[in-house]
Amino acid sequence: MAKWSKKDVTNMENLIRAILVISSASICFAYSLGYFFFFGSIGASLVISAVIGSWLARVNNLGKAKQKKNMVAKKEPAKNNHKTQKQSRNPLTDQDLLTADIDSLSGADFERLMEAYYRDKGYQVERVGGSGDNEVDLILQDKNGYKIAVQCKRWKKNVGNDIVLRLKAGKQVYGCYDAWIVTTSHFTKTAIKIAGPLNIKLINGAQVHDMIRRWRKEKAKSMR
Repeated sequence: MAKWSKKDVTNMENLIRAILVISSASICFAYSLGYFFFFGSIGASLVISAVIGSWLARVNNLGKAKQKKNMVAKKEPAKNNHKTQKQSRNPLTDQDLLTADIDSLSGADFERLMEAYYRDKGYQVERVGGSGDNEVDLILQDKNGYKIAVQCKRWKKNVGNDIVLRLKAGKQVYGCYDAWIVTTSHFTKTAIKIAGPLNIKLINGAQVHDMIRRWRKEKAKSMR
């Protein structure tokens, strides 16, 4: 009943009304009860059909409300469970980062991985990140003081030109000469087009996986 539409309920009420009216009229004519009983029975049929229609509509609305409540109740535990899992996820240790699947890392852990990578490559690394970071997560500085602003995007979707433009401003805010965007995904055509003139280096997912894979192999050899 909870699946009935308003039109269905109206049609059922009309059907019941028609049955009652026809039945009342047939009885009056069959037994020659006269016009008084005829019109009285017709009026009673209309009242009864209206009452039944009202009852059907009320029961139908209650059924829909109950169905909606059950659907919400089913969704909420899953949502809460997802929230609990997300909150209970602890940052990986430095050792775990050396073996973890890059695509399964959180944004913060991906930043830590890139920090460890560039530090191992001889850069001094400052982590920025957080609110108001101007799209700068890491600031690299080589031995000559040359500074590079790095944005790390552990994304599945492509990185767009808006990130490139914001990083252009961000590198100036932090007094950096160059800027790099490192992502586990790819870049849009527009982002690639404007990055060159803005002197921003784009490092896509394939390049990231390759350089981290080679770095991990080097680290593994040095630890033997």
